[in-house]
Amino acid sequence: MWRLGASLAGAAAVLGLLTWSHVEAYRAGQIAAQTDILTRINQENEHAGNEAERWRSEYRRCNDAGGVYDFAAGACDR
Repeated sequence: MWRLGASLAGAAAVLGLLTWSHVEAYRAGQIAAQTDILTRINQENEHAGNEAERWRSEYRRCNDAGGVYDFAAGACDR
């Protein structure tokens, strides 16, 4: 009878270890996916900031030169 109990306890231990390992693998994958998303968001934000700064400097150069910036054409009319 004790063999049946030992077998059941062993099976429960194996199931517990498998469950734990799968949960940890899922968490690791989730963390990796979150890191990828955050990296992409940061890259997009940096790109948007650089484009805004580029546009601002172009607009300022046009204004300083006495021109009028044509937003439809995306160019400076002097």
